[in-house]
Amino acid sequence: WYADNRSKVEDIKYQTVGDKLYLGGNHHPVIPPTFKPLFGDEPGTRHFGNTFWKACTLHSNPDSYLLTFLRATSWSVNTAFDKIVHSVTWRASQAIDRLMWSGELAQNNKLMEAGLCIRVGQDRLGYPIVVVRVRLNVARERGEGAVEAFSAYALERAATIARAHGERAMLLHDFSGFKLDNIDSAFIKTLITTINESYPQSFSTTVLFVNSWLFSGVWKLVSSWLDPIIAKRTFIAKDIEQLSAFVDRSQVMVDMGGELKFSYSFGRPTKEDNAPMFDVDGRQQAEDGLKEAVAAFAQETSAWVAGSGASSYCAESRIQAAASFSNATLKLDPYVRARFTTERHAE
Repeated sequence: WYADNRSKVEDIKYQTVGDKLYLGGNHHPVIPPTFKPLFGDEPGTRHFGNTFWKACTLHSNPDSYLLTFLRATSWSVNTAFDKIVHSVTWRASQAIDRLMWSGELAQNNKLMEAGLCIRVGQDRLGYPIVVVRVRLNVARERGEGAVEAFSAYALERAATIARAHGERAMLLHDFSGFKLDNIDSAFIKTLITTINESYPQSFSTTVLFVNSWLFSGVWKLVSSWLDPIIAKRTFIAKDIEQLSAFVDRSQVMVDMGGELKFSYSFGRPTKEDNAPMFDVDGRQQAEDGLKEAVAAFAQETSAWVAGSGASSYCAESRIQAAASFSNATLKLDPYVRARFTTERHAE
């Protein structure tokens, strides 16, 4: 394949992290060559129910996945249901499970080396901060389709990081050094639309750190795309004083006026980083455990629906089923997802 596509692979606009490794002489697989979806799905197909349960693995309790959409729609059940269907359909069409299986290997190498989207520090509520360094994004320097794949991966990665921190993260757009070359409506709209439709409650707060006169024109465009509820959690900070209302200075990078000495360095993944993914037997046992947990939770939920009142919802057996689901999810995770930079190297 590389021989037939060498010209495209060598073009940095299209070159992925995996391409860079191969061209650098590393021909050993970093992840297993064959992708296997969960729950018996074929690589080219995704059943709605299976994709739904996979989406639930981003949460400690499957109920939380549904609650994100109920909260995002001000508890309008019909609207929330439509959004859930849309989100699950999107996840299936984008093959999010395969995207996370491949991890950074399938991402644009230039964007990963630059560190366009990184995890640095925590906000005043203790949530991890995901920083989008807007000045590093130049549309003409990447190939067609890269923005969609990167946006989906970056948001799913952020949700994965948030899973261990109350299922929330702070999204910080750093507009320091923002220039005309960085005006990229396709990237911004894709990011905002995806958050609105599939990650409506993943970010506790969105802060735009702005020190560029160009931003006012961009904001008029961006603000029109924001979901009204997300817009209420979106703030503009024009200097470190205003930013410190959301993040302690000790957690803000020096180049943004803070005190955190941080230097980003992208270390490419290795087979050792993803060793569990090669353990076929271990994965099967973990996947069987998740299947059992899903079946148990579904059964307890059916019993709750057939019962009456809140008492069945709070039944100890359903609480235990939710805990079993969470444990099974964490146990399976290393077998079905390539580790990303935050996990391989402290950021």
